[in-house]
Amino acid sequence: MFMTRNHQRRVVGAFAACLAGLTLTMAQPEAIQGVRFTATASGPTGELGPVEIVINRFSTTVEKNRFMDTFAERGPAGLQEALQQAPSIGRLAAPGDQGFELRYAAELRGENGERHVIVASDQGMSFLEAADRPRSADYPFTVIQLQIDRNGQGRGLASAYSTITLDTVQGSIVLENLGDQPVMLTNLQLQRKGGRE
Repeated sequence: MFMTRNHQRRVVGAFAACLAGLTLTMAQPEAIQGVRFTATASGPTGELGPVEIVINRFSTTVEKNRFMDTFAERGPAGLQEALQQAPSIGRLAAPGDQGFELRYAAELRGENGERHVIVASDQGMSFLEAADRPRSADYPFTVIQLQIDRNGQGRGLASAYSTITLDTVQGSIVLENLGDQPVMLTNLQLQRKGGRE
């Protein structure tokens, strides 16, 4: 039996409503463009200076899966190699540095409008390292996880003080034990939201 056009619309609408009820889901990276954040880098001695993070596009599902599979199979060395071979999809400008190309970007969204944005560079970022805790040889690259509330404000934490792991449910590399890590980026502010193509 064939459904009428109105019936089809009702079915599609109900399905969309079910999807909207999910409490935490991956954003659609292929359709979100032009996101910019500003923040203040903080270290053991206090504020270090302004930071700007520009994401031209988010990693596609294929790209995210490739990074996750490589990390699962080959560990940090494999992930660094994959990052080095990936195209630049954004840039981080930091105090005292020429800037860093971002090779990975993913976004998780919560039910109350919170956003977790994970970005990665194939380079180590010296401004995120304390003098008494140099960058681990296990991670010769940098992963930063931004936590942004519904007002576009938040903080950022870095892999220099955390452990990188896989969130297979959300489909992304993430940082563990965020609550136990020192905040490296303060006064985080979403400056521009991406538009849909």
